[in-house]
Amino acid sequence: MLASGNAGTGISIGSSSTVSNCTASFNTGSGIGVAIGSKVEGRVARANTLDGIMCSSACVIRGNNCSSNGSSGDGAGIQYTGSDNSIENNNCTGARRGINVDAPGNIIIKKTCASNIINWVIAANTVCGPILDCTAPGSAAISGNSAPDSTGRTI
Repeated sequence: MLASGNAGTGISIGSSSTVSNCTASFNTGSGIGVAIGSKVEGRVARANTLDGIMCSSACVIRGNNCSSNGSSGDGAGIQYTGSDNSIENNNCTGARRGINVDAPGNIIIKKTCASNIINWVIAANTVCGPILDCTAPGSAAISGNSAPDSTGRTI
């Protein structure tokens, strides 16, 4: 499915629905908006005026690639307005905000945010996996079978 160039949200679904394997781009609102208990998986949200993906509560947002959203408005790659969401394995780049979480009680793991104006805006009392600073210098060139850890984290 392709939702492109719509006035407003490209794809808007109600409660307990699923959106998978589609593209939402160049919409004047968000690329996709989902209501309570919905799932968004394996999709692309690119160059939407507002958010790439916007969800409320009790949603699963997994394996999505969101790029260049919010550039003409005030949007994020992925925007969470409620609680009890599971946010897994998403990539957000080139937005005003990479991942924006407004409410506590969400879990965010296996995510990548880079080249956003602000990569992370996360409410207190949210459970997050490690957040690595992709703006820090990485490693030297690598050639061979191993390399040192360049994530900048401590164990």
